[in-house]
Order: sequence, then structure tokens, then C-alpha cells
Amino acid sequence: IESPRKSTSKRLFMTIGSVAAIAAIFILINITGILPQHTPGNSGESALLTLHTNIGETTELRLPDGSKVWLNQSSNVRYPETFTGNTREIYLEGEAFFDIAPNADKPFIIHAGNTQTRVVGTSFGIRAVKESDEVTVTVSTGIINFSAEGKPDHIELRQGEQGICNTEKQILEKNANADPNYLAWKTKVLVFKQSTLTEVAKVIENVYHIPVSVDGTVANLEITSTFDQLGVDEIMQIIELTLGVKIENGDKGFVISKE
Repeated sequence: IESPRKSTSKRLFMTIGSVAAIAAIFILINITGILPQHTPGNSGESALLTLHTNIGETTELRLPDGSKVWLNQSSNVRYPETFTGNTREIYLEGEAFFDIAPNADKPFIIHAGNTQTRVVGTSFGIRAVKESDEVTVTVSTGIINFSAEGKPDHIELRQGEQGICNTEKQILEKNANADPNYLAWKTKVLVFKQSTLTEVAKVIENVYHIPVSVDGTVANLEITSTFDQLGVDEIMQIIELTLGVKIENGDKGFVISKE
């Protein structure tokens, strides 16, 4: 009589234990999706932490030296728990804005898309998405050196300047930054000066992570306006009233067409 009771108790314990194990795995999976993860480094690198953002997600990170990083959607940054040696080095895939803590004795180096950005203390944005064969660096303050990875030649960029590297040909070029919306994904301030609806749609997609399609009949209509930290629905209402177009929001995002 006693034996079956013990057997039932054991089976019940095993069932509860299995459920707990599954729950623990589920929790672990969810936690690792939002917290920095340890990843092995390449040759010459120590183990690195990785922070990743999903589609439609942005986040802010403070590095061990006090530097700040803002990650745009679908991006990741790898960095050490502490900076050792004579440099501070991290690795970026995607788009980010950096505000680097000054340290003349330890230059800060960012490896992104087969390029290298070297600074002492400054602020700038880097765009190095997998879908593009170009890496773009735009300087907000200070001075940086921008080069193709492994190449001795570099270009010096100052406030208001932009460097572009063709990662396949390893060709560098320097221009004045003509894009007032290069940081709009972070600031949520959108500036348009005689911008076509096609151009406006691209900016809104990058800032609010929602598809915007424009019918050819209205694609070349222009708008001049500044939207300061408005919601995407408010922006669309203003565009609709200003240009006399029809804007609908469906399962595939916004569609702008003739009224």
C-alpha cells in the first residue's frame, strides 16, 4: 500500500521539477534578450559584453569609462567590462550616437563595418548597417580620425563634417553634413526644408520605425516644417492638412495618396 504512494509522490515531484526547469529556461531567454550578454572576443580580444536592440527599439548605454552610447534599432555594440591597456576599444553593428568621456592617455576606438573611428573625447554618430556598403560618421562636437580598418591613411573630421567610407573599395571621402535629420531617431526633432514627400517618408520610417509608402501622384509635393518631439500620428495629420493629401494607417503602415 505504501509503495504506490511513494511512486506517485516521486512522479509529482518530477513533474513540478520539470515545470520549474522550463519556467527557468523561459525567464532566462527573456532576460538575455534585454541585458548585455557575454560573448567571446576575437583573437587579441578579451571576453566582451553585447547589447542588442530589436526592430523598433532604441536604448542608452553607459560604458565603463563614463562614455555614453545611444543605439538605434536593430543594432548591437560589444564592449569590455573594463577598459585595460592604452586604448578603449568597442565594436558596433548598426547605428549609434556616441558621447565619449575625454581621456588623452587612452584614445577611444570604434570598429564598425570594416572601419575605425579614433577619438579622445567628442560626440558623433556612426551608421554601419549590414545592408549598406558604406559607413558614415557625422561629427557633432570635437575632432575624430576616420579610416578603413587596417589602413594607415585617415581623414580628420570636425564639427559639422561627415566622413563616408566605401567598405568594399576602402575609399574615404569628407563632406559637410547636409542632413539636418541625421540624429532625428534620437532627438525626435524632424526638420524639413522644401523636402519632397518621398524624402519625408524615409525620415519618418527611420525615426518611428513604421513603413510609409507614397503614391507617385504626390511623391514630389514639398513641405517645409519642423516637428519637435511630436507623435507620428500628429505629424501625419499636419502633413495631411498642409498638403491636402490623404493619409491612411493600415496593417502595412502609412499610405500617402492623392485626396
